[in-house]
This record gives sequence, structure tokens and C-alpha cells, in this order.
Amino acid sequence: MRRLLVFLVVAVGVCLAVRKMAESMGPAMREHCAEMCDRMLAGMPESFPPNRMMADLDTLKERADRMLAMLQGSRP
Repeated sequence: MRRLLVFLVVAVGVCLAVRKMAESMGPAMREHCAEMCDRMLAGMPESFPPNRMMADLDTLKERADRMLAMLQGSRP
């Protein structure tokens, strides 16, 4: 029983330490991961589905901006 209690206390301490470390490294880790994803996607061909999806999103945004400009221009 005493071993279990010691194990639980140590496990909780380790979990809290890891959580604190992850919180402090969060922004840097997110930035690093974003850079890695950008490099990976840049090396893929244009027909790669995520690249096509991003291009489609850019096209949709341009079309939506044009339609909004036309609608705002037609209002009195």
C-alpha cells in the first residue's frame, strides 16, 4: 500500500512538471511546428490535396471579395 502511495505521488509530480514545461514551451513549439508544416507543404507538388485546398480557399476568398464589392457598389 505504501509503495502505491509513493508511486502515485511521484506520478502526479512528474505529470505536473511535464504540464508546466509544456505550457512554458507552448508558443515556441507551435511556431516550430508551423514552420515544419510550411516547409513540408512547400515541397509537395501543386496537385497535393492540401495545396489544392489552400489554392481553392484563396480563389473562393477572391470571388467573395469581388461579389461583396459588387453588392456594395449597387446599393444607393
